[in-house]
Amino acid sequence: MLTFAATASAINLVDFIKPILMLVVLGVYLRVLGQIFEKDLRYFNLKAGLWNSIFLVTACLAIVVVLVIPIFWAGLPAMIVVLLAPILAYWKYRNDNIVDENQKFSLADMSMSDRMAARRSRNEQRSAAAVLSGPNGDVQVPGEEDPLKGVHMAMEDLLLPAIDARASRLEIALTKNGGAASQIVDSVRYKREPIPTETAKSIIDYLKQTAGLDVAENRKLQRGELGIRIRNATKSTHLHLTTSGGSQGILFRLDVNRDQQLDRDFKDLGFEPEQLEILAPSGTAEGQHGVILVGTAPGQGQTSTLYGLMQRHDAYTSNIKSLERDVQRGIEGVDHLAYDPATADEDFPTTLRSILRRGPDIVMVSDLKDPATAVQASLPGRDGPLIYVGVPSKDGIRGVVTDWLRAAAEPKDQEAAKKAIAPLVAAVTCRVMRRLCTNCRTPYSPNAEQAKKLGIKDPANVQLYRQSGRIQVKNKIEECPTCGGTGFLGTTAAFEVMPIDREARKLLLASDFKGAYTHARRSLGMMMMQEAALRKVARGETSLEEVGRVLASEKPKASKSRPAASSTG
Repeated sequence: MLTFAATASAINLVDFIKPILMLVVLGVYLRVLGQIFEKDLRYFNLKAGLWNSIFLVTACLAIVVVLVIPIFWAGLPAMIVVLLAPILAYWKYRNDNIVDENQKFSLADMSMSDRMAARRSRNEQRSAAAVLSGPNGDVQVPGEEDPLKGVHMAMEDLLLPAIDARASRLEIALTKNGGAASQIVDSVRYKREPIPTETAKSIIDYLKQTAGLDVAENRKLQRGELGIRIRNATKSTHLHLTTSGGSQGILFRLDVNRDQQLDRDFKDLGFEPEQLEILAPSGTAEGQHGVILVGTAPGQGQTSTLYGLMQRHDAYTSNIKSLERDVQRGIEGVDHLAYDPATADEDFPTTLRSILRRGPDIVMVSDLKDPATAVQASLPGRDGPLIYVGVPSKDGIRGVVTDWLRAAAEPKDQEAAKKAIAPLVAAVTCRVMRRLCTNCRTPYSPNAEQAKKLGIKDPANVQLYRQSGRIQVKNKIEECPTCGGTGFLGTTAAFEVMPIDREARKLLLASDFKGAYTHARRSLGMMMMQEAALRKVARGETSLEEVGRVLASEKPKASKSRPAASSTG
């Protein structure tokens, strides 16, 4: 028998093509095992060790079979049959042990047309510069003959340059005259090229559908989330979508990686040491009483400041709750309540009253859109919980305090005004400014006037910095790759924290805000926002020009320069 097998083997291996065919069959078998069955065994935990041993023994047996059978062209099919036997056995074993019918192997899954379609799908996914993902996972990239292909490409042309330019937000205001697009990079708004009406509407509908929103609804406020995975990017980008409409048209907004933007530790917000001292008592268990007003102009860091202030408190030893119309970031240990007027049984102020009745230690209220909210927040007085109240205002501390009093008390109603003023502990406002890029910022010595502003006695030995956006590489000036040529990278904020003590409350009750403000500066160590901003200049965090831009009295205008970075795909 052994002599016969050896003779048969010698005959079979005389022709070099036959060993190659044997190796090809065996290679296909091993590839299928490695790429399909091995992963399947591990995924469903189906005795991987046992089945791998069976497959290995079968491969050895198949080699023996093809060598033993004298006629190669009979031995090769026999080899294939032997190799198929454990595969079919595993197929039956697998289907018997999996409950979900959709996860079972079937002949329909193995059809040539399905495999070709799947291959085309994978090729289209790989060729796309960006792949979107919604609530149910990745969204199929439209094929070449799909009418949505052009919409997908237009979406890429709009989104990818914004993401590449580090935009935190992309907005489209859609009217009959077209789509006015803009993006915000490091708190500065840059205009984009106008988008034709139909193109803008198609992009908006395409993204709404991906996020699982009602495409037909253009008036009501809708919020959703989606992801975008860009070719060659190490991480996917998360997008928060907000859309609403009115008589003027559709307002569409995409916030880019919003959670990362708001994930800022309190100590990194930009408060100066003197300001931290003013806020310190409210961070202790004994000082968790009263109302702290937090107000900024739109887009100037109000949400980040409110979340940062909440983070000062230990959520495991303090009962912290928030009432928000849009929970933009969840803080561990904080009970966030998202208020949706479409589904709520009570209005916003009544919901706040219900929260306060449960005896929390700290409460954050996002806004005063309903004036009655201020009344409810002031009712607990100085003995109630510590309440942070968002009061959006473009007029600094004066606007924050004035808007609070206007919401909590009718004009000339002294009793209501007294109740509104009694719990006030402090008022906080800020303005966001860009940080200088440390890779390309340019050093210089301040002149006499600049030194005087900054309180510098010896300007010759002090080094300040200004925006550049350019670096030198081998005797050649190039755009800074770190900041993309803007000269800035990231943001900080200049704060103003007004402490409100008994004397300040008396002055506010007498409608003397100027007197209360002066008292805070002269007697309570309040630092003005300009002083806080100039300190950041002295430390090299930002520039004098940036401080001048941010604190200028006139309303900032959208920049027309550098509308977007070059497209990535």
